[in-house]
Amino acid sequence: MHRNLLFGGALLAVALAAPSAFAVGAGVPFGFRETPIPNALNNTVAADSLDYTYHACLDYIDADSVNEIGYLWISSFQAPGTVVDSQINYLMANGYRLYARYRFHADVCHDELTCSGLDRRNFTIDEASISLYMDPASDTVLGLQNCAVVVANNGDDVLLGGATVGAGQLSETNDLANGDFEVTFTDWAFTAAGGALFRDLNNNPLVAPLMQFDANVTRLQAPLFNDHRPEGSGNLFWRVPGE
Repeated sequence: MHRNLLFGGALLAVALAAPSAFAVGAGVPFGFRETPIPNALNNTVAADSLDYTYHACLDYIDADSVNEIGYLWISSFQAPGTVVDSQINYLMANGYRLYARYRFHADVCHDELTCSGLDRRNFTIDEASISLYMDPASDTVLGLQNCAVVVANNGDDVLLGGATVGAGQLSETNDLANGDFEVTFTDWAFTAAGGALFRDLNNNPLVAPLMQFDANVTRLQAPLFNDHRPEGSGNLFWRVPGE
């Protein structure tokens, strides 16, 4: 992982030189071709980002560093200001699912209090990876066991793409707002299967090596300073350097 970070350092510097805060609707527009998915109806989804819900395990390696390992289910396709109709998570035979598995390492950079005087921990994320999959039969089961993602019924699942070079920030609190994280991946690459589904608006391959992976923490499910299981929701999208 450290070798990957050194290899991608120059690209990461370019990516982070741009404004670092993004939201739904800030991604490169794409057309998601549902037609190649087994049993799906002929359709193209015009969107620029994906919404998801996630579940994770945050494991303290020592007092000042953690590993977070988790998974997420894509909830919907998004365009500026609206959700986009699709066959994702549909109960009939033409439905399918998209999910991802991720992990990152983070080091504490600051301890402080929240507005209500409770605890806050801020982390710098310096290693990260993510993989995106399609579940054509909508039968995959994901869970967490001993701070590892366990998967069942995934024999027909298809890897769509992934990244191994990422950096960002994590903030968690034990106050009313439980925190958030943001990771910028700089070496995203679609597989051949992913490239057949994610295309640009001219039906050419979607070339966008930066993936933005953002989340809001809904609850921590354990004390802030011990191992715990954060969960919440967020969005992911693709960008190009300088935009």
